[in-house]
Amino acid sequence: MSKKSSILAGLLSATVAGALLAGPAAAAWPDHPINLIVVAGAGGGSDFTFRLLARELEKAGQPINVINQAQGGGIVGYTTYTSAKPDGYTLGQLSPFAQFKILGQANFTTASFTPIALVNVDPAAVHVAAKGKLKSLGDIVAALKKDPASLRISCGGTCSASWDIPFVSLMLAEGIDVAKINLIPASGSAAGLQELAAGGLDVVLCSIPETDALKDAGLIETVAVLSATRLEKYPKVPTAKEVTGKDVTGGTWRGVAGPAGMDPALVARIEGAVHKAYETSSFQAGMKERGFGTTYLDAAGFTAFIKAHEAQTRQVMEALGVAKAP
Repeated sequence: MSKKSSILAGLLSATVAGALLAGPAAAAWPDHPINLIVVAGAGGGSDFTFRLLARELEKAGQPINVINQAQGGGIVGYTTYTSAKPDGYTLGQLSPFAQFKILGQANFTTASFTPIALVNVDPAAVHVAAKGKLKSLGDIVAALKKDPASLRISCGGTCSASWDIPFVSLMLAEGIDVAKINLIPASGSAAGLQELAAGGLDVVLCSIPETDALKDAGLIETVAVLSATRLEKYPKVPTAKEVTGKDVTGGTWRGVAGPAGMDPALVARIEGAVHKAYETSSFQAGMKERGFGTTYLDAAGFTAFIKAHEAQTRQVMEALGVAKAP
């Protein structure tokens, strides 16, 4: 056998051996406990969603250890599971992440992850005081076109994140100088909404379920939701597109991912287990009861989704003047 033929034969043997090893590994998953990293603290929406999902995934036969690592805005949790072995036994929450690299805080990109499945989307919504001067999203757009700095707008938490990015993207589409918009961080949506009710803010950006108590008390009104369609639980709230004609959507989202480099056969097996858990009546009912949206994308769809998230986040943050160099 020639030297060239010997090298080719060796490469072929290695390829076949790799395929044989990957197949049984994927077929055996899970054969021991799994760690699921949640990049948020206990008690919040992310914690609830992933503990509910984990309960259903455990029916595949192995315990799932849900570990909360919210430090650094979730950077610690992302680092934990993207640094793990790509064997399917350390998985994690994948939620809006592009801001970290754009702000120079971390280097996560789509390539840092193996997206497995999206399970939840909660669109951003626009809220005003019930007795305030603003009565609609149209009023807000008109005020910002006249003077971009005229309104006190709470991000519902950290700015340049889930709730304000889609709103700013919409204002950008309206031709508003978004670099002048007065965005105000808050210690969370609850704090921002309380300040809105007290008259200290003009607009709060967050999800609709978070406003239920204040809305029932007649203190808050939701004027638009940044979703493709009206929400089943809130059918009276118009979409931003209905009001402005601009098809801009966004908000927070949650999915399951692993570290980069996972074997496609293993990904397919885990995605199948996540899909089965997602489809259970208990998961759907639990999410609906808490007012959390259920949206499913498989691995390919989720990958395309997060690439679009990266592009939208950079566009908005560059327009705001807060982006670091690429």
